[in-house]
Amino acid sequence: MRRSLGLIATAAPLFVSIAAHAAIAPHPFKVVIDPGHGGADHGAIYRNGTYPISEKNVTLMIARQVATSLRAQGVDVTLTRRDDRDLALGKRTELANRMNADVFLSIHMNSAPGHELLKAEGVETYILNNATDASSRRLAHLENTVISHDGLDTPQAEDVALILRDMRLDANVSESKRLACAVQNGLAGSRAQKNRGVKQALFHVLLGADMPSILVEAGFLSSPRDRAAVLTSEGRQAMADRISRAIESYRALKGTRAASMALSRCRVR
Repeated sequence: MRRSLGLIATAAPLFVSIAAHAAIAPHPFKVVIDPGHGGADHGAIYRNGTYPISEKNVTLMIARQVATSLRAQGVDVTLTRRDDRDLALGKRTELANRMNADVFLSIHMNSAPGHELLKAEGVETYILNNATDASSRRLAHLENTVISHDGLDTPQAEDVALILRDMRLDANVSESKRLACAVQNGLAGSRAQKNRGVKQALFHVLLGADMPSILVEAGFLSSPRDRAAVLTSEGRQAMADRISRAIESYRALKGTRAASMALSRCRVR
């Protein structure tokens, strides 16, 4: 009996030490990467005369290499889709929210109207815009559509849900902006592609995210220069490394004076 008590007494401090270490262990930085489109949704398509190049395939290849680069830095990464499948827009941010992600990154390839197609090229990064009156009305319409599936069928419940969502969006807007500028500067800094800047738009895929979220348009499939950057493994790896370094820089500066300075220099068109 004494021996058993001795073992318990010896183990107790060890248990306390492990518990204390677990309590102060840093939260792993989590990134959810969303390869745009998938399944029946091909996204933009470029036909080079022999076979079509679909946005859905290019974004998946880029996302995989970004994930590999981030994991090499110790980041916890999840892809919203790992193969060619249909995935509703709401399910993408739903996964990020469920995982309590620190960053949501959606990757796309750009397209342009026919009269601009030949000259359109370059990378641009977007944040969600819900600042204008017109945008707010569209946001409310989209929110009401989502809310109706949650059983919130009274005007009062819808109003509360909209207010809470607006509060979450407002809380993340500065960090989304800082993240967008870090990624855009990283991508455009190499001069491999034209810098089209950081912009804002009402992208539905960013609408449900409860964390800083951005959408990267990694180039135009119609542009020879942009295609060269995404259709070879070497080109995608260079892009993936620039994105992962930008996200690591964003993470490292979080909460510092340098982060505030970076935000003040960030320009959104």
